[in-house]
Amino acid sequence: MLKNKPYLSVVATSRNDDHGGNALWRTQHFVSGLAAQALVHEVSIELILVDWNPPADKSDLVDALAWPENNPYFHYRVVQVPAVYHQQFQFADKLPLFQYLAKNVGIRRAQGEYVLATNIDILFSDKLMQFIKGGLQPGHCYRVDRFDIDPNIPDGLPFPKILEYADSHVVRVNGLKGTLSYKQFHASFLEHLGRCLYRSLRIIIGYSLKNFNYYLTLPLSLKLLQKWRIGNFRKNFTSLMFSLRQQLGPKDKILHTGACGDFTLLSKHDWDSIKAYPEWALYSWHIDSVVMYQAHHNGMKMVNLDSSYRIYHIEHGQGSGWTPEGANLLFNRLDKNGIEYLDDDDLEELFFQQILNKKVGKQTVYNQTWGAPDVVFPERGN
Repeated sequence: MLKNKPYLSVVATSRNDDHGGNALWRTQHFVSGLAAQALVHEVSIELILVDWNPPADKSDLVDALAWPENNPYFHYRVVQVPAVYHQQFQFADKLPLFQYLAKNVGIRRAQGEYVLATNIDILFSDKLMQFIKGGLQPGHCYRVDRFDIDPNIPDGLPFPKILEYADSHVVRVNGLKGTLSYKQFHASFLEHLGRCLYRSLRIIIGYSLKNFNYYLTLPLSLKLLQKWRIGNFRKNFTSLMFSLRQQLGPKDKILHTGACGDFTLLSKHDWDSIKAYPEWALYSWHIDSVVMYQAHHNGMKMVNLDSSYRIYHIEHGQGSGWTPEGANLLFNRLDKNGIEYLDDDDLEELFFQQILNKKVGKQTVYNQTWGAPDVVFPERGN
């Protein structure tokens, strides 16, 4: 057990029902990878895994997983929320896991100075872990891009090799501007960098480029860019592109809501101040985005790290969660079973309600007793 207060609490939830296919296998990669990085980067980490509504005919998660030993930087706690608690909620017979109710249970009990809400099929890049070790500040909401990877990770690889596999087997990217296939992401990356070069040329040269047709100058910038011969282009220039876009691009605030349920990082105090996730017993779609609005409209600085500070998501079966390919399957299943969720119109209405509340000096708070603070749940760990 960690003797001192952990620097970072990592909160995730699951149950031993094989949701999405190979759920235990994906969870084991998540746990083992996080422990390995805590040790390598010397970051004091507390993992809180909420075992929500565990199946009666399966092992509890704490018994089903292999837990790292002799790691002074890694401590784990498995909090079990029993079926009797789950059954009080609407759609309990159709949704075996309420993701954000479960995460609230974990966030409420977190002891770390900072708390990361994530999921059990996520791997973290080393560059991101290095940033977390030395770069966090209260009053900030940190977001990153999620890189979805092919799930066929070879058995027996040490964690550094798993990260190499992840980096070379990307399927799609969930970024600030939306979800793109990896091929589209590369094309978008090059176009954005070309735009930055074009804007830089305009600033440097001045009025001489002002009358050039945009559709002439942007391709010209791209041609100039493609002439450069610099090794490891994709990684080396991600940070450059981001910084140029920050300086030369639009100044309006953009909320990075893409796949935000897989990575939302705030101080424990800031999670407490916004009362964490709304405690709505719905399918989890868009509930994670509400926290982005809460944080933004309560004055937190939204920090969107560039794509070199990435996380990797091990692909799951279509229809078990959202993917572009499986979206229709997912929502058809929800509609067929009468399970409610926030659609895009609902989210927009919430967004404008928060703007209105801010103008009249009100703080938008959805649940004062979030995370079941008065309930004692069984807990096991090291």
